[in-house]
Amino acid sequence: MTINLKNLSIFQVVMLSFILSVLMPLATSNALEGEPAPLTKELAEENLEPFAGAYKEVTQIHNAYEQKIIESSEQSQVDVLQQEANDKMSKAVTNRGLTIEDYNKIFKIILNDPALKEEFKTVLNRMP
Repeated sequence: MTINLKNLSIFQVVMLSFILSVLMPLATSNALEGEPAPLTKELAEENLEPFAGAYKEVTQIHNAYEQKIIESSEQSQVDVLQQEANDKMSKAVTNRGLTIEDYNKIFKIILNDPALKEEFKTVLNRMP
């Protein structure tokens, strides 16, 4: 499968880079270990506050790097900026006590559960 990066939004490029550099190795290692990775609503409910904080910080990091990446004319500079953003986003997640895998699970759970999505929005709006 070939992805034409020129047709993707900068957010999609940054998130694709994040997924490929951080999440894929984690998914591969868990698959090799044979650990089940069920999506549970309990996981999301128990970690809604830390997830909301991480989500807010990841979004801020994305926004801070988006324009820099767009304005960069050299691919090497884009690569450096994407790696910096990925590192900061990963740290934002782990500093909240979540693994990258759990962060992504919670994100999927919230997307698929309207009631939990509303609860998440409420928690997010309460944050400074």
